[in-house]
Amino acid sequence: MDLVTEKQSTIRKSSVSLIDCDVHPFLSSLDDLVPYLDESCQKQLNIGKFKSEFLKSQNNGGFEFPKGRYGNPGHVLRMDAIPQDGSIPGTDPNFLIKDLFDRYNHTYGILNIGHGTMAAYHNTNLAVEYTRAINDWLYDTWVESDQRFKMTMEVTPVDPYESVKEIQRIGRKPGIVGINLRVINIPFGKKHFWPIYEIAEEYGLPILVHPDAEGTSEYSAGQAIGPESTYIEWHSTLPIIAMRQIPSLVFEGVFERFPKLKFAFIEYGFAWLPHLMWRLDKNWKGLRQDVPWLKMPPSDYIRRNIRIGTQPIEEPFKPNHLLELIQMINAEEMLLFCSDYPHWDGDNLNRIFLRFPDELKRKIFYQNAVDTFRL
Repeated sequence: MDLVTEKQSTIRKSSVSLIDCDVHPFLSSLDDLVPYLDESCQKQLNIGKFKSEFLKSQNNGGFEFPKGRYGNPGHVLRMDAIPQDGSIPGTDPNFLIKDLFDRYNHTYGILNIGHGTMAAYHNTNLAVEYTRAINDWLYDTWVESDQRFKMTMEVTPVDPYESVKEIQRIGRKPGIVGINLRVINIPFGKKHFWPIYEIAEEYGLPILVHPDAEGTSEYSAGQAIGPESTYIEWHSTLPIIAMRQIPSLVFEGVFERFPKLKFAFIEYGFAWLPHLMWRLDKNWKGLRQDVPWLKMPPSDYIRRNIRIGTQPIEEPFKPNHLLELIQMINAEEMLLFCSDYPHWDGDNLNRIFLRFPDELKRKIFYQNAVDTFRL
């Protein structure tokens, strides 16, 4: 029995409707963007008709994606998610529908592009054009191919005013359900980002935060303290990003100024959440004169405005402890199911939530996403 057949034989469709909040589409190559970019940008990116000219020129000054990423010792993309034509996992909408949506009974899948690093590129003019192109490519190639595909749109975090223009351009298009904001070396609570938050709240678009731009040697030091030595260290400490950004959002008053704005932190796990909420509440009780604009405890803002993806879910030695942890902090309405397809560390839907009561699974699999992304 081959791997795909074996996988199909052991998987049962979900008994409840399912909204997957983290599905990754990929470009087969940068040449996919040629129809969306003018010749000047194509030349800078060394694509289209300029690609061969660049290779012949012996000019080493051409475009490269930011360096500094960590190499997975295995494969970042699942080998059992390769389409039948041998193309890159996540590049074929039809195969993804069969391999993921039909298998698990998806109602919707929210697409978060797997090439967001360029949105935080130091050449802001090129980053803006790339962002516009990648949004249009994702919409045309994926969202318009099947009504179950929804997407978060990229913006350029180093230029909030260009980000606002991009949101005004496409933010109300059917199928666009959120804004994918990349991490840079400016905490999210700073007023640098507030123009983005203002229009996001107006348009009813939550802000999605997902690992990508940090650790690329562009704008953000590795996990806030410096570079890690290995992939396992980098991957294991990703929650530090969310644990640093959430206090910034709360204490800088973002959720007091924008009370309807939602933030979804995806692919950071969530077992760290009780510690963070308890610590922020404790310090607020003794130091609230520092943040007089806060009208309620930090944990109340977090429950109201923050959503957390389930993947990669933590696995305690006693599985019941995970359920108890959720109940301890009343996080039932905060969790969003994420498969992270087609990445290597996705969670098995039929195993990881076995001990969860049906009502909690309904919230995680469906209702919380409906409320967050206003589907």
